[in-house]
Amino acid sequence: MCLILNEETLRSAWSSSTEFWFSRLDYHVHSSYDLACSDDANLIKTGFIPFFSVTNEEVIRAYINFLGNKKLSAKFSKLSSKDYVETFWKYFNAYPEIEQGYGKFETDYVLKKAVDWCEANSIEYKIEM
Repeated sequence: MCLILNEETLRSAWSSSTEFWFSRLDYHVHSSYDLACSDDANLIKTGFIPFFSVTNEEVIRAYINFLGNKKLSAKFSKLSSKDYVETFWKYFNAYPEIEQGYGKFETDYVLKKAVDWCEANSIEYKIEM
């Protein structure tokens, strides 16, 4: 058995840290809303582990660092978490050099995080992107 890492699986990462759970029994990601148990400790005892999660802010911060633009980095370093994402989307829409490559970066970032999570938890996986 292995966890299939594809677009659908990666979409589950865009949630809170306990909204999705991975089952070591069936190697699928399950929504906490679909599980009969709402007790996290009991879920863990029965072979579930919290699925990894990612936030917009996390990906955007990584992208700003990846771009390596000192002027842009300085502008964003002064922003609070609340203003960070909002300001990014304003810049994203105004400057093509920020927009170009973001989609691929975002996918690659989340996929790498998924792979790292699988390896840290000894979960066999297969990438189907």
